[in-house]
Amino acid sequence: MILPLFRHELRFCLFPTFIIAAVVILYAGVIVGMYDPALGESLALMRDAMPELFAAFGMADQGTTLLEFMINYLYGFLLVVLPLVLVAVLASRLVARYIERGGITYLLAQPVSRTRLMLSQASVLVFCLVLLVAVLTACELACAQALFPGELDAPDLVAVNAATFCLWLFLSGVCWAGACALPNVSAARWAGVALCILFVLAQMLSGVGDELSWLGDITPLALFDPLGIASGKMGALAGVAALGVSGTVLFALGTVSFARRDLSV
Repeated sequence: MILPLFRHELRFCLFPTFIIAAVVILYAGVIVGMYDPALGESLALMRDAMPELFAAFGMADQGTTLLEFMINYLYGFLLVVLPLVLVAVLASRLVARYIERGGITYLLAQPVSRTRLMLSQASVLVFCLVLLVAVLTACELACAQALFPGELDAPDLVAVNAATFCLWLFLSGVCWAGACALPNVSAARWAGVALCILFVLAQMLSGVGDELSWLGDITPLALFDPLGIASGKMGALAGVAALGVSGTVLFALGTVSFARRDLSV
């Protein structure tokens, strides 16, 4: 890793990270505050009236504990889509933007290998995701302790958030591989993001009706089972481990692909 480059890029990438973190904290605080039996009955009535809509956004099962409630209303959609927005912005800035504006010429002129260069850029993206999951965890624990002392199982929440990070790592790997490997700048910027959006849409459509339920089994998002993680199910643990490993492999493949590209500079 090239430390000066890492610090330089991190200064610019922290701003969008803090914006997404602020939005995530807002939603997390609201969801924790909504944990109320009376309100839960109202939400159950709404869910019964619009089961397909709630299922599409991963909110089909309200759960009986605070953690299950949070998983139902946060982890099925919001904590997939919002970090994906951040990943799209950062991958574009760290790779595609340099190629589009010609800044890559300056970077490649430095006495460092392309592999070290891209590892430094990838480290910025991963660090921002680590920062986001750390802020999310701290906020959830603080809100739960302030509003419902003793209701939230902290170790299970940490396990769920670690699994969520594995999902983010996979989505980041898809976007990173596309940004590094594709020669067209527009395709490099959007191909990986578009593929991740297709995964999300397929997952949403799978909950609309039995005819489309098979879509939920063919996307990598099917490997993400936060309720299973909270319950300690081995299948859920294996699934998120596969996501984490796949994300790491995609980062490596993208970096190797960039190192072998003819950039015509």
